[in-house]
Amino acid sequence: MASTPTPPSRRFLHICYCCDDTDAVISFYEKAFGLKEVMRNPLHPSDGSLLGIDGEIVSGAAFAYDWRGPRVSPSVEVQEWVSPTMIDEPISDPTRVGMQALGFAVGDMKSALDQACAAGATIVWRGVAPWGGEWVTLSDPFGTRVDVVVDAGANDSAARMRHLRITVADLETSLPWYSGMGFVEVSRHGVEGHEVLGVVDAKVDVMRLRLPDEAFEVVLMQWMTPKSHGRHPVPANTAGLYRTAVGVDDTRVSYREFVDAGWEFQREPRQVELEGTAVPDMWICFLDDPDGVPYEFVQRPREAFRPDPTGL
Repeated sequence: MASTPTPPSRRFLHICYCCDDTDAVISFYEKAFGLKEVMRNPLHPSDGSLLGIDGEIVSGAAFAYDWRGPRVSPSVEVQEWVSPTMIDEPISDPTRVGMQALGFAVGDMKSALDQACAAGATIVWRGVAPWGGEWVTLSDPFGTRVDVVVDAGANDSAARMRHLRITVADLETSLPWYSGMGFVEVSRHGVEGHEVLGVVDAKVDVMRLRLPDEAFEVVLMQWMTPKSHGRHPVPANTAGLYRTAVGVDDTRVSYREFVDAGWEFQREPRQVELEGTAVPDMWICFLDDPDGVPYEFVQRPREAFRPDPTGL
């Protein structure tokens, strides 16, 4: 990157979860964490080049939000793949580079775990978050990891979407990229000589970042012992957490500024329609972080959102 333009990103809009059965995934997250499906883009054929796939694809997506609702909470975009079919398995090795887990904040860990396990989740690891407090990682019934943490300000009776956890190869390479996108530091933590996410005697550096308009975080983890390895999967129809979207004021303006500054994008901006929803046509484009995690610029005005009722 030659230089850094004005950071454009204001908030997370959605985290894409790729699957072969939208209804089953939505049902689990409604039962386990109280998410609510608000809108759905039904299965339909479209041009696969938007997602880097040659030819026509058949896909659709449902958008589920936590108890705060769609004008406050980011959503889980549960994308069902029909053609091409979904490939591979969700990432389960915490040292593997890429999108690892969706995190929820709860006020009562026992009640939250009872509810999630009754819905079909299994406990993978129990421990303490690097920033303090209980942290339990689950596997949902489809193999995707979910972090549950006790967090100040969490609602005792409902989970709040809290973070997206990503393993990176090198924090010092990743941080300038995330800063250029608009992320600011919340806190940095080092963990050494303890079990982390099931890895014994781990040495991990953890950075919490957030965007200016919300409390939802990205939690970047670089593993030193054992070392982070690999890259985020490339095909858009890979199972599990695949990409994420952030809101910007003007996609085409940000794209031009970033390209002029030496940033690389997957493709030029395109205008897209979410069939079957009330969302107006949007200009979007995609770029990857240094480890290949896809981020999507989505043009959404600030007035489309409300203040967070949790006050966080």
